[in-house]
Amino acid sequence: MNIRIRRNPAVSFILAVIFLPGLALADQLQMKNGDIITGDVKKVEDNKVYIKPAYASEFTVDLAEVVSIEAEKVYEVELEDGSEVNAQFAGSTNDGQQTLIVDDAPMNVGLAQLAMAALPQAYYERVSHVDLNMTWNGGNTDNKSNLLFADTRVRVGEHRHLAELTIARDENNNISTKKQDLARYSYNWLFNEPWYLGATASYERDPIKDLSYRYTVGALIGRDIFRDSKKFLTVSAGMGYSEQKLAGDTDGGATGLWNLIYEQKLNDGRLSFFHNQNMSYQFYGDNDLILKTNTGFRFDILGNLYTSVSFRWDYETEPAAGTESYDTTLAIGVGAEF
Repeated sequence: MNIRIRRNPAVSFILAVIFLPGLALADQLQMKNGDIITGDVKKVEDNKVYIKPAYASEFTVDLAEVVSIEAEKVYEVELEDGSEVNAQFAGSTNDGQQTLIVDDAPMNVGLAQLAMAALPQAYYERVSHVDLNMTWNGGNTDNKSNLLFADTRVRVGEHRHLAELTIARDENNNISTKKQDLARYSYNWLFNEPWYLGATASYERDPIKDLSYRYTVGALIGRDIFRDSKKFLTVSAGMGYSEQKLAGDTDGGATGLWNLIYEQKLNDGRLSFFHNQNMSYQFYGDNDLILKTNTGFRFDILGNLYTSVSFRWDYETEPAAGTESYDTTLAIGVGAEF
C-alpha cells in the first residue's frame, strides 16, 4: 500500500477545528451495535482494543466489533503491510474508514489494516524495590534471621541497566548459620526491540556453605516477551567465565548462563507477582549446575510501601562436602517501591 501525505496549513487548521473538540474529551470507541465506550485507550494488539473506563478496570473489545476509534494521544501505529506511523485516532469517515492524523494530515485506513497501536515508550524509566525481612526470637530459643533484598531496573533510550543485591544473615544460639552476599548487574542494549544484546557480572560469597567467593562475567542475547505497564517478562541466555573458591579449592572456566525476570501487576496494581530465575552451568570441575529463584507477591499498604511474601530456592548439583545441595527461605516483610 502506497500512502501519500501532503501537508497544507489550511487543511491542518480545518482538521484542528473539526477534530480537536472531540479529541479533547475522553477517548471513545464506537461499536457496531451502537454502543459508545469512553475511557482511556491503552493500545491495539492481537485484534483487540484495550481501554480503561473511569468507572472500571481495563478490559478489551474485539477490533472487528469496533466502527471507529477517537483518541487524542499520539500512538505508534503499525499497519498490516508493515508501514509505521505516529498518529492520533480521529473517528471514521462516511465510508467507514478510520481516520488517522499523521503530521497534521488525515490518513484513512480500514480498521482491519491496523496491526498494532501503542503509546511510545518513555525515554527514561526506572523502577526500584527494597525489601527487608527480619525475624528475631529470644528465650529458650535464640535465633535471628535478616534478609535485605534490593533491585532496580533503569532504561534510558535503548540502554537498560538491571541490578540486584541480596544480604542474608541467620544465627541460631549465637552461631552463624548463613552469611550470604550476592550482587548482580546486567546491561541490555535494545538494538532491535524486543531483542537485545547484553553483558552481565555477579559476585557471591557464603562462608557457611564453604564458598569463599564466586564471580561470573558473560555476554547475553535476550528478548522481551512482555513489556508494558502491567507486565514485564524477559529471558536471556549466553556464555561467560566463572571462577570460584569452594572448600579451599580454586577453579574456573567457561559457564553457560540463563536468566528470566517476570513481573505482573494484578488488582489494578495493588497486588503484584514476581519471579526471578538465574541459572549457570559450569563447564569445568564437577560441572556444577547452579539455580537461584525468587518468587513472591507484593501487597500495597500505603503509598509506595508494601508487604511482601517470597520464597527463595538456591540449588547446586555439586555443593561443598558436608553441605546441603539446596537452601530454601520463606520471607515475610515490608518494602518500598520508588
